[in-house]
Amino acid sequence: MSTATSANTDTPYGAVDTHALQVLESSYDTTRLLAAVDTLDTVRTRLYDPEGLRDDLLRLHGMAHNLINGASPVVTCQRESVVDLLTDAMDQIDQHVADLLALRNTLEPLETLRPDDADAFNAN
Repeated sequence: MSTATSANTDTPYGAVDTHALQVLESSYDTTRLLAAVDTLDTVRTRLYDPEGLRDDLLRLHGMAHNLINGASPVVTCQRESVVDLLTDAMDQIDQHVADLLALRNTLEPLETLRPDDADAFNAN
């Protein structure tokens, strides 16, 4: 149940902008939020992959520490170059950022629900 008051509508989830709610009711597909959850799950899985970005960053640190600081090698010398590892890590980060920006873009239209009166938004 919602109650309209001038520019705001009181809902069980707090006051929202009435016009924005009407626009979203006719144009926003809420299943996009479920797809956003799937995207987030994919990012989380990739981030927590034992041989993923975290491991790459640790290996990259070992290589850089040796090259830049003259420290003893802590990473066993493999055929992988520091530049290749860096490129792979940056590519992974770019993909995570792209996925998270897509998730943010899914949420952005809902931001229009914020009423002009901030006090009404925090009333509940």
